[in-house]
Amino acid sequence: MRNKKYLFTGLMVLLLCGSFVSCSKDNDDDKNSEYTEFASLFQKTDYYVNNLSSYGSGGVKSSDSSDGKYTVSIIGRLIIVKKNYSSGATYSRIKEALEYHYKGNTKVKDVFLNNGGTVTIDCRN
Repeated sequence: MRNKKYLFTGLMVLLLCGSFVSCSKDNDDDKNSEYTEFASLFQKTDYYVNNLSSYGSGGVKSSDSSDGKYTVSIIGRLIIVKKNYSSGATYSRIKEALEYHYKGNTKVKDVFLNNGGTVTIDCRN
């Protein structure tokens, strides 16, 4: 009888611990949802980052994001992001979002602000 009592208590403790763990939020999810406004920008820059080898060095190409808020240009292995008039985000926020999005991506060496007011994704070796 005593073993059943300990077994029941143990199971209750496990269930209680499991419910606490399953309800916890991951900080990455919070940060990721913070940058949802940049989804179309990420889609466009991902396309260029993943297809760098097809442009080679010296290649120049430019296109707008699907929402029309950003113009993304590729010059060699540098990807330049320029916000259009419809974008309300600041360049520092765009830089922050791109840094977060590309952290851990070995193709991207750096993300930085230019003096001219654009953001550059550096993919040079």
